[in-house]
Amino acid sequence: MNSIRARVRRVFGLALAFCWICGVGVVVVYTASNEHSLWDGKLQSFGTRLLLSLPAEEINDGPFGPSLELPPEMQRDPENFAIQVWSNDRRLVIRSPAAPATPFQPSFRNGFATLEAGGQAWRVYTISDRHSLVSVQVANLQSVIDREMVGETLAALAMMTAVLVLVALLLLHALDRSLRPLSVIERALLRREAFDLTPLPVAALPVELQPLVTSFNHLLLQLDKAVANERRFLGDAAHELRTPLSVLQAHVEVALHARHDDERRQALAMLQQGVRRSARMAEQLLDMARLDAMSCSMCMAPLDLAQLVEHVLHEYAYHAQSLGCRLDADTAPAPVHGNLDELATLLRNLLDNAVRFARDGGRVLVACGVGPEGPWLSVADDGPGVPEAERDAIFQRFYRLPGNQGRGSGIGLSLVAAIARLHGARIGTGGGLAGKGFAVRVAFPAIRTRTDSPA
Repeated sequence: MNSIRARVRRVFGLALAFCWICGVGVVVVYTASNEHSLWDGKLQSFGTRLLLSLPAEEINDGPFGPSLELPPEMQRDPENFAIQVWSNDRRLVIRSPAAPATPFQPSFRNGFATLEAGGQAWRVYTISDRHSLVSVQVANLQSVIDREMVGETLAALAMMTAVLVLVALLLLHALDRSLRPLSVIERALLRREAFDLTPLPVAALPVELQPLVTSFNHLLLQLDKAVANERRFLGDAAHELRTPLSVLQAHVEVALHARHDDERRQALAMLQQGVRRSARMAEQLLDMARLDAMSCSMCMAPLDLAQLVEHVLHEYAYHAQSLGCRLDADTAPAPVHGNLDELATLLRNLLDNAVRFARDGGRVLVACGVGPEGPWLSVADDGPGVPEAERDAIFQRFYRLPGNQGRGSGIGLSLVAAIARLHGARIGTGGGLAGKGFAVRVAFPAIRTRTDSPA
């Protein structure tokens, strides 16, 4: 399971285990290297003070009197600590009850040593006076030292483990509190209704999470706009298709109930025109939906507008001729960077709009070339034209000029605007041919060549 919480806990666990192992190693190394330091200091201090306290002249003359005895209640205590005092002639002058009769350090060399005496291991400290008249040897059982060092080591490890456990609990608590905003966001998203795309609150989030949630909110806004566009498109499409379908149904009824052939042929001709208009509208609606879907992934390539004009005019010539309209072309090479299919759709919609308004003996001129600002494409007609106040509005979806409700669906020029926007082109409008009509000019950005240098 790919969980941030599980991964962080795993990292914390490994880090704590590593710290514990390192701590154990440090304690063991420190204890091993300093296991005798505490007891060695005690032995040294005791031996030195004992030596300075002995009257040397009495020891040289002879031993002290009978040895002292401890009180009865203390005699049962184990004697782990032993003392020996030797004269310069290697005669044992004083020894504690636990000390053997043989010297702990047979060589009487001053300093610390671990030696065997009486079948047991002893930690011994030997010290002699300046003239080597007296040698004092104090010793402690090595087993006692080891046992106490083990106890101290275990106590240190227990304390270190307790500290690490406390640190782990604090870290887990901090982790849970830090990840709590993610749980809050998760619950908030799960409680939302379908298509609820309102942005998530950001103010109460930690600083580390705010960029992520802000980016997610940006995505939600884009998705909300896309859903709103789809809803508006579906509503507009349903509204626009309802009337043509009703008209087609009426023409079918007329043709079915015609009383003679002329009336039937007239009804079928009207039906054919209605079918053509409906097919054109459906094609434009599909083009609009496709543009909305591929706006971020449209494939661009170098192409020539002159060749595009020649191809589209060739396939559109019959339709224009059937409407009594003449198509002319005035082209020059105009290289652009764009999508061939979408630019062909742009030109077809401009032609369709111009031919419909310039029909019955009208003329449409398609031209392209390269101007001071880059390549351009224009379509002009000699029809009734478009009032200057309406020229910006006609590029909106489903907008029709007042008084022209029967011509067009209001989709074609909006497709032109959308395709031009995707290509970074600018649309200009003006007067048409022979001082009348309407013209649309699309100016494309110039193609930067390898020899071009940035401004």
